[in-house]
Amino acid sequence: MSGAVPVDRLSRAVQLGKGGQGTVWDQPGLRINDGWPVVFKEYSAECRRELDGPVLDAMVAFVPALPPETGHWLCDRLAWPAAAVVDAGGDRLGFLMRRVPDEFFLASELAGTRPAGFEFLLNDQGYLDLVGLSVTPGQRLRLALDLAVTLGRLHALGLVVGDLSPKNVLFRLEPEPGCFLIDCDAMRLRGRDVLAQRETPDWAVPEGEEPATEAADAHKFGLLVVRLLAGEQDTRDPGAVALVSAELGALAGAALDVRPGARPGVAAWEGPLRRAVDAATGPEPPVAVPSPGPVLAAPTVRPLSPTGPGRTVPRRPGRVRRRLLVLLLVSLLGYGAVRVGPGLVRADPAAPGAGRSAEAAPAADSVAQGADTPADRARGQAAGLDGLLGRNDGTRRQVTSAVDAVASCSGPADARAAGRTLRAAAGERDKLLDALRSTDLSAVPGGPQLADRLRVAWTASALADRAFARWADSVAADGCAAGAVPRTEDWDEGVRQSAAATAAKSAFVADWNPLALSFGLAGRDADAI
Repeated sequence: MSGAVPVDRLSRAVQLGKGGQGTVWDQPGLRINDGWPVVFKEYSAECRRELDGPVLDAMVAFVPALPPETGHWLCDRLAWPAAAVVDAGGDRLGFLMRRVPDEFFLASELAGTRPAGFEFLLNDQGYLDLVGLSVTPGQRLRLALDLAVTLGRLHALGLVVGDLSPKNVLFRLEPEPGCFLIDCDAMRLRGRDVLAQRETPDWAVPEGEEPATEAADAHKFGLLVVRLLAGEQDTRDPGAVALVSAELGALAGAALDVRPGARPGVAAWEGPLRRAVDAATGPEPPVAVPSPGPVLAAPTVRPLSPTGPGRTVPRRPGRVRRRLLVLLLVSLLGYGAVRVGPGLVRADPAAPGAGRSAEAAPAADSVAQGADTPADRARGQAAGLDGLLGRNDGTRRQVTSAVDAVASCSGPADARAAGRTLRAAAGERDKLLDALRSTDLSAVPGGPQLADRLRVAWTASALADRAFARWADSVAADGCAAGAVPRTEDWDEGVRQSAAATAAKSAFVADWNPLALSFGLAGRDADAI
């Protein structure tokens, strides 16, 4: 087996990540071709059972067979499998790949250091301000162009991404906007798959369509551009793209067509995106020029030289930071007590938070209907917002109970039910956001700022609900080892979004409560919003 590495040469001392397919281990003493830092992706037992080993071997052999310039280009943009990892019997356990370059990480006081997935960018400016991320419209266009160039060239090489989603595409903004693709073993190589194709929820092709084709990639790329330029997680409206240029708007509309044959190829986006970049930022520097660097000409793993190349990639948040994040989550969900141990989160639900009940909303609405002076209009609009806040009380309690049910490891049925509850809660947040968009606060002092902070809070809460729902699904599928609930990437994402929601809610109530009191309305606690 060409390029195979015995597992007993590798380390499992430092875990960098764990997901549905397995675990990623750092290999600090190794380099690929004396160049890139190495990680080991070890498949779960379930993935090993369905693994098509010869296809993994073909992936390992793919890059060395390419022309050197093409190999440089591909290795600069993808975490491509460099060597299969085998046990003593020759069975494949996983593979080695380059570690994600450090420019594709984001650092945040709320969530530590994390891979810079595109999901960060699919939010409005209020959310980006909270996480300390500044992105211009021109940078968004450059990222879309860079990804279009990458996908077009991969298609020309016989590669299809398949599960093209914000988690599998990382971004950098400096020194120039660019993309880096991970989970490359999920790609389809010349019609062959290492593992069965899977799709990320809300990023799937239309029902009944083959999921890993060039047309499927074109559909998901169009969806990504729509959401990237709109700054929204789940929109399918190409209107924001059409505002940039009619040419791009037409491409976006065609990419979302349910008929695969009606969609333009990803390469068709390059010219329009370059013209849009030029219009927004000036001439675009060359995107597809391969950068110099090691080529996997003969996939080998050698000991790290004391003077060898490579940079230190920021580590995942440490134990103290993770504990702080869990406590932030507990605060958001309204837990009264939490016990945190190795692989275990168990909690006791606390009494519901204080706050004005929704039953008072009709009386407040009547004030709004009779408003005829500026003061009356302000009071009526504030009362309307207060009624909207009251609608969220039940959702918060449902989320608390659902997360507690998963954390208790009571069984797959309860975890699946919790997942459904969490998705329903996210849907309720979406409805609140829709109602907020139509809520007039023009007469309320600081009304637009209040609306922005509340929108950021509810958006982050909805993202947290969906992340915890995916976590519940994985717990239902994989179970709990010795009663310990697993902490997956979706759990981490839920914690991060919960922390962002908490920050936004605290900022909101700091402005809202004095204003509410001036209108004779009760103040609210951040954890009750």
